[in-house]
Amino acid sequence: MSLISFKDNTGSEIFNNVLSESLHENHERLTNQNISFLNNCEKCIVCGNGMEKNEETQILQPLLKHHVSYFPQVIAYVHCKCHQKIHDPENPITSLIQYEKGDSLKFYNQKKAIGAMA
Repeated sequence: MSLISFKDNTGSEIFNNVLSESLHENHERLTNQNISFLNNCEKCIVCGNGMEKNEETQILQPLLKHHVSYFPQVIAYVHCKCHQKIHDPENPITSLIQYEKGDSLKFYNQKKAIGAMA
């Protein structure tokens, strides 16, 4: 992964604004494709906190999209560490896992097949 650095806070603020705008546009595009979301792209559904900034670069770290369900698609935005909590083998957050074993493979294979046809 490459590291972006700015000479002052102005550059990182501009970058973060563009990133945030892009994330909202992507969320809107997915919503228009009839994908359901349990929360918005600004707050983690697990801990309730917003996007965090990388301490070194001051760049926002976007939340991940976690599939709660693949069929139909239901997505929740979460931090990376919160995503790990959802899938914790000892104590998973089962309310955020509403799919059967093999659904993710089936979903991504279908997505790949559709992409190959385009």
